[in-house]
Amino acid sequence: MKPIDDFSFVKNNQVSKDMTNLIRLYLPIVGSDAVVVYQYLTSFYDGGQGRHKFAEILNHTLFDLPRFEAALAVLTGMDLVAFYQDLSNYVIELKEPLTAQDFLANPVYRRLLESHIGDAAVAELETQDLSQLRNLSKKFSQVFSDKGEVDLQPLQTKTNFDLDSFKQRMTLDGLYFGNEKQDVIALNNLSERYQLTWFDVYQLAKETSSNHKILPKRILVKLQQPQESDSQGFSHEEEVILREAKSSTPENFLAKVKMGLGAVTTTAKEKKILADLVEMDFLDEVINIMVVYYFKRNQSATLGRNAMMSL
Repeated sequence: MKPIDDFSFVKNNQVSKDMTNLIRLYLPIVGSDAVVVYQYLTSFYDGGQGRHKFAEILNHTLFDLPRFEAALAVLTGMDLVAFYQDLSNYVIELKEPLTAQDFLANPVYRRLLESHIGDAAVAELETQDLSQLRNLSKKFSQVFSDKGEVDLQPLQTKTNFDLDSFKQRMTLDGLYFGNEKQDVIALNNLSERYQLTWFDVYQLAKETSSNHKILPKRILVKLQQPQESDSQGFSHEEEVILREAKSSTPENFLAKVKMGLGAVTTTAKEKKILADLVEMDFLDEVINIMVVYYFKRNQSATLGRNAMMSL
């Protein structure tokens, strides 16, 4: 993208210029630059009738190009703008901010806002709970005839990570978050980036957890692993070790190795070394192979910190 490049707006895509929810809900997350760009776009929207230069936006907002691109990226990430390109032109689609009710009902957006302004401030933004009141409103079919019926779909947000179902499975399996606000955002990002359902993410979270603690960074490492390679180059002994490494936790694997070396117990210091490797985001199977290498290199029945960290 260059300042002299052309862009146009999507036709017949006028959105409300009411900035209330943008300021109350989005500003703490997206920052002032993104709000300024959004306000410019809604103020200068022309119905998609003509082409414009990005230089017009830069001139009016007093932004340089990198600053504008960063703000635009944030707006697309929060589903306030969609950005397209064809062979000769960029196209901008404006989207309205969610209502407070829809925004706060999205578990990822809510926790992201809480991380910026705090739980108490977010609670103040909630709409009144009407569940205990008697609803006298009429249904659409009770008011309009069949000829006037319209099939209205509920508003969908870009983020649909089912946190409630995820947490229910956590409870059943005894898993827990180390830092819920940060972990929920990280899990949602993994779901979006790799196009995974909440259950796919949960299966990975369970598989890569350590002592029942969910570790999103280890999920990312797992997802970034290359596909299984041909094992014809491994000896029978190596294939046995690899299968065992992939099916055991580091503590269990270490205990089996030490038993083969004549050692009876795993010490607290050895358990701490394994726990530290987990916190460094190594997967269990990688840690297990490191243990194998360690004992092949060192004439000892005890795992040593310095040598393991060096390895």
